[in-house]
Amino acid sequence: MTRIHRTKAAWGWLVLGGLCLLGGRAQAQEENEALIQMVVELVGDADRDMRALGLQQIREEVPGEAATKRFAGLVPKLEPEGQAALLEALGDRADAAARPVVLDMLKGEQEAVRAAALRALGPLGTMEDVPVLVGKAAEGSDLEKEAARQALVRLRGEDVNKAVVSAMSEGKPGARVAMLGVLAARNAREALPTVMESVADADASVRLAALGALRYLADESNTAGIVELVKGAKDDAERRKAELALLMVCSRGREACAEAIVAGLGDANVPSQVALLHALARTGGPKALEAVVARLEDDEAVGDEAVRMLSIWRDPAVKPQLLAIAKESKSERHQVLAVRGLVRLARPQGEKPADPEGLAEAMGLAKRPDEKRLVLGVLGGVASPESLALATAAFGDRAVAEEAGLATVMIAEKMEGGDKDDLRAAMQKVLRYAKNGDVRARAEKLLASP
Repeated sequence: MTRIHRTKAAWGWLVLGGLCLLGGRAQAQEENEALIQMVVELVGDADRDMRALGLQQIREEVPGEAATKRFAGLVPKLEPEGQAALLEALGDRADAAARPVVLDMLKGEQEAVRAAALRALGPLGTMEDVPVLVGKAAEGSDLEKEAARQALVRLRGEDVNKAVVSAMSEGKPGARVAMLGVLAARNAREALPTVMESVADADASVRLAALGALRYLADESNTAGIVELVKGAKDDAERRKAELALLMVCSRGREACAEAIVAGLGDANVPSQVALLHALARTGGPKALEAVVARLEDDEAVGDEAVRMLSIWRDPAVKPQLLAIAKESKSERHQVLAVRGLVRLARPQGEKPADPEGLAEAMGLAKRPDEKRLVLGVLGGVASPESLALATAAFGDRAVAEEAGLATVMIAEKMEGGDKDDLRAAMQKVLRYAKNGDVRARAEKLLASP
């Protein structure tokens, strides 16, 4: 019998067995025993596809503690590859009756088998298993460390987080680092005080891990504390980790975080001020905007970053500042950033349509072809007489003639019921200045249309 035929036959038998189990209670036990035996045979089969079929049944079908014990009893009899696969399936089955054999296999000689047993403890383990998992997460092989961390994240129980925190207090730096990651993955907000304490740990790796955990566990009420962590960072790596935590909190709390950040700006050093400006751009709102604008004339690095933050500001309230910078700044970089910020504000966003007036202002202030191309890229999607006029006017700069031609054609193709004379004049300009064959062909087609 071929592999395909054997697989089909096994499927048919399993389906038939499942249907029989729906029959009378008198025959249910007998049929269930036969089904269990069939799955046992499949798991022990030399063919990988047949084994996979049996493992699927263990995961999803054949209920009951008795069946779990039968399947668990197979583990020691299999080759290492089969042991690992069956342990994974028993873990997915999530029946605590398999826990004893899983614990036994933690002592196995093969690393892959030990790792599979550790992963299975996630759904099968108890509070008693926390110390073992903590130990492996800290000092096992790389494969075992990751498996133990995964198990600790999945482990169920009201006091698991408390047990993990307790293990941290007694563990070496490697264990503390691993447990901080576990607490973050478990969203263990009740452990936040311990995480904050760990930020001051004597070991640098623990401090970095604690700052990483704050990204997931802190909220706007912790903003002031994290601002102080940014300002008090011992090196660039810690400052960057603290900044990432602050940015994540600002993403959730938005304007509620602004006041604490503004309060922390005054006595911050330059690198910290730059990090806090990033956070204010994330919070948005009038207080944050005012604080960033106030830093425009500060130290060169701070002022430069303030302009960059204004250029990515989401609120249209920033427009007057961008216009002023674009018109008055003596710095080419600042002028470019301001123009790009104006283009961002003028482009369509969600249900808000594009702002032709804003695009016209940006085009008028743009000094380089790159920024003019940005404007033309937005104009191509705006079907209006104003956008058509602005695109055709760009032919005056030969450096952007091709982009102007494409934008003009795209606008004209979208304009239904537009002024025929204006459209014809625009297409004639395209043919005069544009060299691209596709753009010219589209212009000629528009000219030929009635």
